[in-house]
Amino acid sequence: MKRRNRAVLGLITAAGAILPLGVFATSASAASGTNVQIRQHAAIAATTCYTFVGAEDKNYCNYSRPMGDVYTVGIPPNTTQVLIDLKTFPWESPADSIAVNPDKNRCVEVSGTAFNAKLLETGC
Repeated sequence: MKRRNRAVLGLITAAGAILPLGVFATSASAASGTNVQIRQHAAIAATTCYTFVGAEDKNYCNYSRPMGDVYTVGIPPNTTQVLIDLKTFPWESPADSIAVNPDKNRCVEVSGTAFNAKLLETGC
């Protein structure tokens, strides 16, 4: 393995050890008063990315949330739909996606493993 490749692999490994701690997680504004609660029950450090249709400048991701984590995402004003993408690794394409309406509070569960990660809207 070339030296550069080993260095990149080392950085990826280090990031994988640090990111599950939520070091790089951000929060969205809950100005509209509605939110989506995410329950992370998957056997992965899940990355969830949010697209707020109608409020595109508010899009963001929560990186590498650990198993057992529960967090709330505020829905910005003017949002007509919330698209949630689940990634098993932050640099990969989404493993699953779900769309929820922002008209009331929603709850979504992350389940599965790196091979079959899923998003499911549940009752709050």
